[in-house]
Amino acid sequence: MGARAVKVFATTGSEGLALEICQSLQTRLPSSLQPTTGLLGEYRVERFSNGNLQVQVDNVRGHFVVVIHTQVPPVNDHLVELLALLDAVENARPRDVLLVFPYMPYARSDRKNKPRISTLAPRLARILNRSYDVRRVILLDPHDTHTKHYFEPAADEISALYLFADYVQNEVFPIHPRENCAIVFADAGAAKRFGQLAYLLKLPVAYIDKDRPDDEERPELKAIVGDVKGKTCLMVDDEILTGSTVLKDTAILLQGQASTVIMLAIHAPLDDKKTSAWEVVQKLEDSPLQKVVISNSIPVAGKITTPGKFVVLSVAPLLAEAISRTVQDDSLTMLHNPAMVHIYRK
Repeated sequence: MGARAVKVFATTGSEGLALEICQSLQTRLPSSLQPTTGLLGEYRVERFSNGNLQVQVDNVRGHFVVVIHTQVPPVNDHLVELLALLDAVENARPRDVLLVFPYMPYARSDRKNKPRISTLAPRLARILNRSYDVRRVILLDPHDTHTKHYFEPAADEISALYLFADYVQNEVFPIHPRENCAIVFADAGAAKRFGQLAYLLKLPVAYIDKDRPDDEERPELKAIVGDVKGKTCLMVDDEILTGSTVLKDTAILLQGQASTVIMLAIHAPLDDKKTSAWEVVQKLEDSPLQKVVISNSIPVAGKITTPGKFVVLSVAPLLAEAISRTVQDDSLTMLHNPAMVHIYRK
């Protein structure tokens, strides 16, 4: 076993994605970097009667440790578990630590848009940097690209956008010809974040003008900007949460005489404070949407239980490629080249 052998840990709720990542890593890392005990490490979480927890990890002295944490409920409990895990890892004297956020918790808490409110995304980054000395971070499609600059040095940002473009090219265009399609951004923010998708697919664009008073989760829809009449609308946003906004967007597009609506969203929390995840999924299944294309950056296996409108693209090979390159001190620039999607297409 080499001095920089890799060990991967995942917090509760992220284990399934971590297992997929490790399976992909096995084909990407040289054998000298793979411990004989396997890439996926074990750790024990003990919860005491007073509600406190304690984490104990495998022996990782001299290893390159990768910690995978994605946002799953209960978010705050799992965030404390992450902090305890990082503390245990630091106490075990690894050679290096890489923190991977397929979906960073509190990423949306990044702006002071009301008086006297908390903004936990930059605070969390500072805690990880200064208290845990975490210097290597990978973010998959954060809510805003400026999030990576909260970390010192800046986090590496990668995107599943090219996987979605690849899916449209190979699965949508054969059924819905390119000349009949349009990209529709769920709001002006999505247009800013994912504008490259329209360029890659060579499609006209429209977006749904919205007003979000007091930054409410469910904004007020105003109007369609652009031509959607008779079009297959590929509606793009970074996440689907409760599904309510998606369905309102779909309704306004169909009222604008769109022929078909397909939703593309990288992250899919599929959660609502008032209803169950199953009800959110069922609401989308019963909707006029033709397809809902998402990634598994947040675990969805227990929420989507039957084949239907949902298509789940795995980001595990993409994350594995980014991890492999980081461990071996290679550049991640290639992952921003749409022509290279084949190296992490599952």
